[in-house]
Amino acid sequence: FMSTGWATFEVMTSLLMKGVVDAAESGSADRIPFIIAGNVICGLVALLIYRAGAVVYNVEAKRAYGNLCKQVFAHEVRLPYSYYEKHHSGEFISKLSYDLEKTGSIYGSRLRRTVAPILQVAVYLVPMLILSWQITLCLIGVNLAMFLINGLLVEPIRKVSKDLSKTNRKMTEKMSNLLQGMEQVRMYSAGRRTVSEFVEENEKFAAQNKKKIYLTSVLESCSSGFDLLCALAFLMLGIYFVQGGYTTLGSLAAIYSLYGTFSFQFLLLGRYLPELISCFVNVQNIFEFLEEEREPACWYGEAATPDRKSGEMVCMDNIEFYYRADKPLLKDYSMSVKKGESVAITGPSGCGKTTLSKLLLGLYPVVTGDILIEGKSCRKITQSELREKVAYVPQEPYLFNETIRENIRIGKPDASDEEIEAAPKMAYAHDFIMELSNGYDTKVGERGNNLSGGQRQRIAIARAIIKDAPIVLLDEATSALDNESEQLVNAALKSMKSKKTILMIAHRPSTIALADKKVAI
Repeated sequence: FMSTGWATFEVMTSLLMKGVVDAAESGSADRIPFIIAGNVICGLVALLIYRAGAVVYNVEAKRAYGNLCKQVFAHEVRLPYSYYEKHHSGEFISKLSYDLEKTGSIYGSRLRRTVAPILQVAVYLVPMLILSWQITLCLIGVNLAMFLINGLLVEPIRKVSKDLSKTNRKMTEKMSNLLQGMEQVRMYSAGRRTVSEFVEENEKFAAQNKKKIYLTSVLESCSSGFDLLCALAFLMLGIYFVQGGYTTLGSLAAIYSLYGTFSFQFLLLGRYLPELISCFVNVQNIFEFLEEEREPACWYGEAATPDRKSGEMVCMDNIEFYYRADKPLLKDYSMSVKKGESVAITGPSGCGKTTLSKLLLGLYPVVTGDILIEGKSCRKITQSELREKVAYVPQEPYLFNETIRENIRIGKPDASDEEIEAAPKMAYAHDFIMELSNGYDTKVGERGNNLSGGQRQRIAIARAIIKDAPIVLLDEATSALDNESEQLVNAALKSMKSKKTILMIAHRPSTIALADKKVAI
């Protein structure tokens, strides 16, 4: 409606010129007021249709892009954990910025700029063919030649756009590595090499972008050259057909007023079609990402596994797991933990201790066997229900760049301020928090870098405490701490003993000594 409304307005303007010229040439000046009134009314109706179509299109284009963004961001957090382990964070950032922005431009302008000329050309053709089909067919031939020549640039522009997307992803990955490993970048020569690699990718991106600008400039130059060629062709054809009596001067004037816009739309189509196709490279990246299989609600579907009634809080029953079929990591492994018991899980590096924690958190499905929580099989509950039962404290806890209060509240979003301050007291974190400039409202910085390792760990334990899950899982929670921090963290663990079922993946003797029993893998 937007395109045809505007094209119809242009047609009414041309028909007004034809009517006035023909009336003046035939001496029927008394018809001119009626011609003007009729064309003005029709033109106003066409403008109203155009404006209504433009408003609806722009609203729906923004809605479509908003829905796409929502789908991409929602999909990003619902992928299996294995996907995040196999893909660099810079790849995500590149998709969520560069590829998504380019895809969004299709809804906002690229699609409109390509489809609108086609619709408008179709509207212009009807009156032009009626006024003089001979001139119109000649002009269409010239414009098609221009369009085909512009089409030769489609594939080169598409290819360079694909290269730009790949290079942007590599640049983003290098930048992410630089920001996360700034200490290593400054201390080691390999780190400085990472800077050089980023500069190299940056220069490569600039060269590819320069090539795309060059191709676009060639495209625009060809369009401008054909615009001049078509104007000259029209003048020669117009003189010939008027002198030969094939058309009238009024029809020629009307075609001339339409032809400028008609030719311009052909030029736009030849220019914007390659740009639209270049954006399809980014579209492909986005939709391939959206087609990645999500983590299911339950890994096992509707498995008919019997529940057990016992005092066991956690039971691993002959589980088998591997990342590669030819290299099993856990085979026929069994373990049981009673309610309120604390267990230290030990074993050499690489034996599968951290993998065991991932299975308990539902991040991976077991190949065979079963895991039961409070007597209920994990095959009969969702990952979400399973994770509600477990409070997790990793070796390097992640703190968001928010206040200490908000980082603790992650464990229980509806927690009151009293609850938020009670949990750190059990985790032996309250005293150091109160010594900070803003207390619980102190910003921890990116990844909690404004705090020491022991302080971050105790806030993570406070987060686990406030979650109030029956099981607390700690993965090497004290392995990277100094003696003083370790003692405070161990004191926090002691405060939870008998109140929670605690599973500690550990290798430090002082941490293992806290457990009621030790289990080896």
